Amino acid sequence: MKRLTLLLIVWTLPAGCSSRTLTNTPRSAIEQMLLSGAVDRAMEKLDLPEVDGKDVFIDFNNLKSYDVEYVRVAVRARICQQGATLVEEADDADLIAEVSSGALGVEFKEGLIGIPPLPVPNAPVPIPAAPFYRTTEQTGIVKLLIFLHDRGRFVAANHYYARADRDESFLLWWRFQRADDVREGWERADLKLGRDRQAEEPDRPAPAVKRIGVKD
Repeated sequence: MKRLTLLLIVWTLPAGCSSRTLTNTPRSAIEQMLLSGAVDRAMEKLDLPEVDGKDVFIDFNNLKSYDVEYVRVAVRARICQQGATLVEEADDADLIAEVSSGALGVEFKEGLIGIPPLPVPNAPVPIPAAPFYRTTEQTGIVKLLIFLHDRGRFVAANHYYARADRDESFLLWWRFQRADDVREGWERADLKLGRDRQAEEPDRPAPAVKRIGVKD
């Protein structure tokens, strides 16, 4: 009996358990970056020479969209780049810019060549798919309207469309991509930061930017 008790004690000594809670955000980072990338591209097209040297009030009351905070800051920054001075009250402005979103969302398409999932009678789960070729495509699309007026007097009105794409394809176990604007976007941002720092500190070498997934 003593031997059995000793054996049980020795057997339970190394036993133990630990756990960590794993969570996911409701929206994926890829979705959000496709949308913000499309907004960035739309803002690159924005050209309002009428605001140069003017005090401008930006009216966002009619802007309803996903990631509305990002859209607001992107529009404000771009109009400032056009030479405007932003004011907080419409009464203090030379011009008013009303901003509205016609679309801001992600289109998704998926294709598969192979054997699709097959239902099994009286089984809770089907037989898994056996794809020979599989592809997914995601496209962030934005349409913004910016109406510029002088207290009701028309000055300019333009629509700004843009998109950001990402696809991922598998041929058996080989993975390849034709487009990844998410990756290219952050690579461009890193490169710009490096150039800006180099301009501020000429003696400091700019950091190298390595393309993700590309071997040296």
